[in-house]
Amino acid sequence: MIFGPADRLDTAEIERMGLLAVKIAQMYAIRGDLLGPEKVEKLGKLFEEASPMPEGRFLEVFDAEAPDALKRDLEHLDDEPLAVASLGQVHRGRLSDGTEVVVKVLRADHAAEFRRDAAAVRLMAKTSVFFYRPLERLADPVGTLDNIVSMTETEMDLTAEIRGTERLRELRDQGVARLPHLSDLHFPKVFEEYTTPGIMVSEYLEAPSVRRLLDERGFSYEALLKLFRIHGYYLFHLGEFHGDFHPGNIHFAGGSFWFIDNANVEKVDRAFSGGLLAFMEDLGKGDYRKAAESIAALAIEPLEDPAEFERKFAELYRDFGGRPIGEQSLTLQMMRTIRMAVECGMEFPKGAFPVIKSLMYLDGMALACAPEKQLLDDVAKFAGDFR
Repeated sequence: MIFGPADRLDTAEIERMGLLAVKIAQMYAIRGDLLGPEKVEKLGKLFEEASPMPEGRFLEVFDAEAPDALKRDLEHLDDEPLAVASLGQVHRGRLSDGTEVVVKVLRADHAAEFRRDAAAVRLMAKTSVFFYRPLERLADPVGTLDNIVSMTETEMDLTAEIRGTERLRELRDQGVARLPHLSDLHFPKVFEEYTTPGIMVSEYLEAPSVRRLLDERGFSYEALLKLFRIHGYYLFHLGEFHGDFHPGNIHFAGGSFWFIDNANVEKVDRAFSGGLLAFMEDLGKGDYRKAAESIAALAIEPLEDPAEFERKFAELYRDFGGRPIGEQSLTLQMMRTIRMAVECGMEFPKGAFPVIKSLMYLDGMALACAPEKQLLDDVAKFAGDFR
């Protein structure tokens, strides 16, 4: 359905297929380079416009999961959800002391079906790789599925939000003396005394999501560069970062950002993320020979004869430089580059997908807010932050 005609892409039908189908579709929602804007817009709704639980079912789950302290201290809870996602939904509420909060409740019926579907798809993926070995290097279907499963399993325990938020805050605090702009990153308070694996209470944010701001043409290119600089500190300098960096999980107002849904904190070898940064810097400078060397350096083993790769790289980048985001997708070019490198015999480390996914999200946000800008040139100006 995802790769078929746009008018046959039915997000309601994807929802009916189950949680794993939704998670796979969400992964492709960032691939405008593959699918085009119409499909991406449809799939993007799966992040924040899923079907809500019936009201009676929501109350059943709340009564079963809410600790006594929350039932005692919650003065009001809206009947209508504030937001609905694939794993659960969020309702606005108010504590007896007047604190405005949001209450997130997981759907209770997803886990068993998700694990059954994941096992079936993993078997298909392994069978496909067995019969067509290049598929493992080109697409890594098993590794990609494992990443989706790992992230989703973590999200099925809402107490992971507490641990992830604490870790990202700790890493921010380590860097803020050297990089003062990190002080403009915040995290909503999670009320541990009210949070269980199935229910979570956190402070209500007035700031809108970046997704909403992009839809309303209210997110500036300057704000995007600041976000890139903040996330780049985690991604390139630390190799430890927010693992689901779509614009619905980022809120922005008054020059400040808030990261939400922080359960998944990804880790990657800093040599790999740093190598990608060097590649992007080389492209921004127009030094394509050095960019080719930066990509080759990421491979597990060097090529015995790199001449073919260097020739194909030069051909791929012949007309790349000097054009704005709207005319040349960094994401598409990176995917073409990696595919070409693999076809030339390179093998890259496992676990690179979360980094690529983060860059896809950032590239997509840049395309949405400022297609006329040259992102690589501007990112190069603060790349020294990440050394």
